[in-house]
Amino acid sequence: MLSHDRPLSDIEFVAFDLETTGLFPVVNRIVEFGAVRFRLDGRVLGTWEQLVDPECLIPPGVTEIHGITDAMVRGQPTLTQALPGFLDFLGTPDTILLAHNATFDLGFLNFGAAKTGLEFPSNPVIDTLDMARTCVRGAPSCRLEDLAVYLGLAESEDHRALSDSRLAMALFMHLAGRLDWLRTVEDLFRLSPPLTADKSRTHIIEPPAGFEDLAVAISEQRTVVIAYDGGTRGPADRRITPRAMLQSNGRQYLIAYCHAAKLEKTYRLDRIREIHAAASGEPLPAVQADGVGTNPGQVGAVRVDAG
Repeated sequence: MLSHDRPLSDIEFVAFDLETTGLFPVVNRIVEFGAVRFRLDGRVLGTWEQLVDPECLIPPGVTEIHGITDAMVRGQPTLTQALPGFLDFLGTPDTILLAHNATFDLGFLNFGAAKTGLEFPSNPVIDTLDMARTCVRGAPSCRLEDLAVYLGLAESEDHRALSDSRLAMALFMHLAGRLDWLRTVEDLFRLSPPLTADKSRTHIIEPPAGFEDLAVAISEQRTVVIAYDGGTRGPADRRITPRAMLQSNGRQYLIAYCHAAKLEKTYRLDRIREIHAAASGEPLPAVQADGVGTNPGQVGAVRVDAG
């Protein structure tokens, strides 16, 4: 049990990051783990990184972000094989974990652990994004790379899991160093209340009243047309194949394969005005056993429609 009166100088921290095929753990996959174990004085005690075979194709647009290609993950351990090593690196329950935008990573870890029959440890997780929003003023944004430039931290050479973990470590140490009163675990938890993996904010939901047609389309993998108010195209009809409904951060979404964009997207349920049957004869994108679209080159890609 982690004592709240322990000095932070006595604590071991692990900053970690994941690279994935998209935004939502219910339809996307982890492709890389990265983690660095350190002390508050800057001593690095160890690092861990592992590419993961997501057992699906990585969308080209996602590869442009993190640089991980299908060839790089081919033959690498699967999530079931890789996750135990990552969990072992996290160490004992009194290790404090750090991640930037931690709810994103925790959602994938919680979902991945459940899917593989493992249990994610109950270590407290500090979100450096939350810390930055509290402590930093005037930054153009609280994205990790923008904060690194604004605060004069060493920039990562790429957007990979280990380099981003190192950057999260540097951000945490910088922010902690600016606060003279930040000395104990209790001080840290008061500044940034810790999260745990079971606090994932994204989960599958049953179709709410009024969306029964979408429930049938999901079950039978039917293509439908929705009248949608929102997104970059504004109000328009969208030809989609619904995959699942989920709740994230208090809002309800439909995950669906968009036939125009040829990738998985999300649609806010409160912006769907009408649902119509699509013209017959249109082929559906291939579907894996877990319901994730496998259209060549676009597997697992999820883009959140703007607004």
